[in-house]
Amino acid sequence: MKKKVIVDMGARLEELLTILMVGKRSEFKEAKKEIEKLWHADRKAFNKASRVVLEYLPRFDQIQTPENQVAFCSGLSSFYFTLGDDYFNELKDFTLKVLQHSHGSVREAIRKTAEWLFISLSSRVEPFAYRRKNKPKYKREATKIVATMQYRKFVRELEELIEQYDDNVRVDYIQEMKPSVCKSLQLYWSRLTEGYTYRKILEQSHVVPRQILIKRKEIEQDIARLLEVTKSDFGLEFIKTIIFDENGHDDLTGAISIFDTGIGQSELENILETLTDAWNYFPHRSLGGLSPAEKILEK
Repeated sequence: MKKKVIVDMGARLEELLTILMVGKRSEFKEAKKEIEKLWHADRKAFNKASRVVLEYLPRFDQIQTPENQVAFCSGLSSFYFTLGDDYFNELKDFTLKVLQHSHGSVREAIRKTAEWLFISLSSRVEPFAYRRKNKPKYKREATKIVATMQYRKFVRELEELIEQYDDNVRVDYIQEMKPSVCKSLQLYWSRLTEGYTYRKILEQSHVVPRQILIKRKEIEQDIARLLEVTKSDFGLEFIKTIIFDENGHDDLTGAISIFDTGIGQSELENILETLTDAWNYFPHRSLGGLSPAEKILEK
């Protein structure tokens, strides 16, 4: 690739980033569109030139209006996608800073842009992810170790900030919270910790008592049999993720409905018993990756 192409791309990206910071609405709307066009037009050149954005992140506090701050944060999506793996810590620190901004629209803009950090972590933690499958095994494993450490640290830093901003107002769901820094942090924490990847990280971070493991294996076998009997399109991992991400017992009802395909009453009672056991013995995000049965053993 010719050096001039990269230099020209970098110079144009600098111009567009400056427009996001100081331009008028019509100008920064077009600037965001052009950044995306440049990314689609020549990804190799964009990937090499995109590092110029790292010089602009420290200038965020110099942006005079919330409108331009929103434009700047939302205009970073292509940069987050491109740099999320190699410059994760720089982007993570910027994200945590802006998530504490006093203006709600600015917080929302960076929260949406930072979705790419979640994708970066997930794709690197899982060695079979499409962007990693052609790497030698030892490199995939090294990448996984680094990403797992970053994932844990990121979640821990979010939790520390949530505790710092916690106003002790309790609601059943995050969406019910009034707009605040704490709500923005909670929403991003919820996204970062949902699903298969983080569940696996938590499962590997502590020793599960032998009696719990034995019971889990029994339950997994029972669920696999029920899925086969009911000819469900879902798998065991989907059920485990529902339980991990639960926000209340309504989620257990939702899991039961997966199996309710017109089978008899006795089989439905068996399903209810099996899923109740799964609820009690499988990990829950709200319990820090422990199961209710493990919490009881701690007492």
